[in-house]
Amino acid sequence: MSSSDLRTRVRRFYAYQSASSFAIWIPFWALWIRGHLASDFEFTFVDVAFWIGLLVFQLPVGVIADRIPRRRTIIVSELFRSAGILGYGISATFWGYVGANVVWSLGAAFSIGTSAYLYEALLEAGHETEFPRYIGRVTMIQLLSNAAGAFVGGVFVGVVGDLRLTLLVGALLNLVAVAVAVTFREPKVERTPESTYVEQLVQGLRVVRRREGVALLIGVEVFLGVTLYVMAVFRPLYLQALGLSESAIAISISGFLVVAAVWSAFAGTFTRILGEFGTLALLVLMASAAFFGMYGAGQFAGAALLQVPIYIVWSLQPALTTAFLNRRLEPGQRATVLSMGAFAYTLGLVVVEPLAGALTTTTGLLNLGLLLGIVTFVPCAYILVRWRTTVAAWPAVTPLPSRLIAGSRVSRFHRLLERMSRLRP
Repeated sequence: MSSSDLRTRVRRFYAYQSASSFAIWIPFWALWIRGHLASDFEFTFVDVAFWIGLLVFQLPVGVIADRIPRRRTIIVSELFRSAGILGYGISATFWGYVGANVVWSLGAAFSIGTSAYLYEALLEAGHETEFPRYIGRVTMIQLLSNAAGAFVGGVFVGVVGDLRLTLLVGALLNLVAVAVAVTFREPKVERTPESTYVEQLVQGLRVVRRREGVALLIGVEVFLGVTLYVMAVFRPLYLQALGLSESAIAISISGFLVVAAVWSAFAGTFTRILGEFGTLALLVLMASAAFFGMYGAGQFAGAALLQVPIYIVWSLQPALTTAFLNRRLEPGQRATVLSMGAFAYTLGLVVVEPLAGALTTTTGLLNLGLLLGIVTFVPCAYILVRWRTTVAAWPAVTPLPSRLIAGSRVSRFHRLLERMSRLRP
């Protein structure tokens, strides 16, 4: 692939991410749904329906995604996402929101092929080592588009005064992302999936268990990602509890997104300077400090500024952990293993989110920071200690496993030496 072809593909991918992330409903969906439910606890169960659906769909879809074109998985994902947003807008009952979330969860399961598409486009061109830099730019574009959407949504609600319309218009706008994804060209990267779906899943589990760093990265995805998501769900309600109006919430979220976008532009620089361990440690410390700071600040309006570091970590964590995982995965197993990480993340959310809802219902929203700080810091500190003692620095280029060398039969002893060569001296 020529440099001009790669630039064209990447720019088209940027355009797709911009269209998909321009969501005018982001500041208001939680307020809209919570306004039609009896309690925070019931509100969290609506959201948990999404994650239960994802638990059901994630692993089968991950296996399928390694066997069908990446482009097709992206298109299917965005179509179901549009249907889910529309379902939010036309529903006004608990079960209506649950149904919309189940539909949306199927789209989210197929989105596992999105980062795989970008990585394999770079792999085809021989630029896979630059994936952290490219994914950082993608995150920056997503956040700037989120910020623009939040700002436009705030102005829109100020004019029309109806939160529902942001969801209905947002579902229509998301079809632009589908139109852009249709123009994608499939990367010409050879994939060697297993002969059956069951063998594909079993091989993915072997990779998680045996490939150094994979299980620990999935652990970071779970414990850090879950608390960041729970904060995202409760953020509009938390800002409202601090005394901000609906328009002020939209403008604040827009500003937070812009700051996070600036940081995400330097994602590749962070990983190059700090390395994998240093980057993960920085993310954990920033998030934990902000969560504990929220609890300590109480109802002080300035506590809203603690959302800035949380937004920064929220923008960097998925991109960088995905980059670190992609280095360790082969094309035929990439979506399968990523879907296993998403499955574990979803399982964590199904547990933690209702807990957060029960806590805020009984003790108030201002105690949420304490729970999220504990759930983030304690397990992630253990993961970082394990990483420091067991994981060697990973080379920028993914090494080719001996079992994939064509026309050769490699002994088990040679494979053992191959694994041992990756260990820290």
